[in-house]
Amino acid sequence: MPMRRLPTTGTMMAKMSAMLADVVSDAFLKSVQVADVTRLSPRFLRLGLEAEVFRSTTWIPGTKLQFRPNRGALGLRTYTPIEWDAARGATQLIAFTHGEGPAANWFRRVTVGDPCEVFGPRGSMDLRGLSGRVVFVGDESSVALACALRTVTANVRYVFESTDPAELAAVLNDLSFAEKPTIVPKSVDRERLIQAAWDAGAESAEPFDLVVSGDAATLHAVRRSARQWPRQARQIKGKAYWAEGRTGLD
Repeated sequence: MPMRRLPTTGTMMAKMSAMLADVVSDAFLKSVQVADVTRLSPRFLRLGLEAEVFRSTTWIPGTKLQFRPNRGALGLRTYTPIEWDAARGATQLIAFTHGEGPAANWFRRVTVGDPCEVFGPRGSMDLRGLSGRVVFVGDESSVALACALRTVTANVRYVFESTDPAELAAVLNDLSFAEKPTIVPKSVDRERLIQAAWDAGAESAEPFDLVVSGDAATLHAVRRSARQWPRQARQIKGKAYWAEGRTGLD
């Protein structure tokens, strides 16, 4: 009679860790359902989520919603709701599916009707305090925040850096950005981006607020440059969503 192979210690520990992750997550995460999937481009996707619990949720434009792409793991990924419909219990996200991480792979295969586990919305950037003219600076990871900003004010000049300006321009057009955003190629020195942001702030004598998000290095560069602009921003709101060589920044 062949001998039965017993589970190794490593295998048992991995199973226990997965079970513990599910127990902890089930206590805090909300179960929602994918109601709509729109492929905006090879790397961009708009996702609609619905849940009864969303009907009683208070949403602040700029806050974040975290979701768990894989059962058996505690890792959460962060996205910005672009709008909130409490009456329907529905919200929408924009995902930029670059790389091969668990979230990107989940978004590539997601279909209508799939279940999803989320946490939030939680505080990230509160856009409600913006008034008057706004200069917005971001990248592909900032598109959802730009959409959320439109629920607060229409007086915005959008400036983006992108690894594929043509793709981003097409996505923003599909999302009805009639404001004609300025999009420059991403570069190490960020000179064109900073110049475009400076021009946007200087094009009117009206005071403005500055919102910067996306790459942590870009956030630091724009903040540093903005201190030298002849026309100073009344306030600067900034949030780094990612940094080269790091994961789980937000």
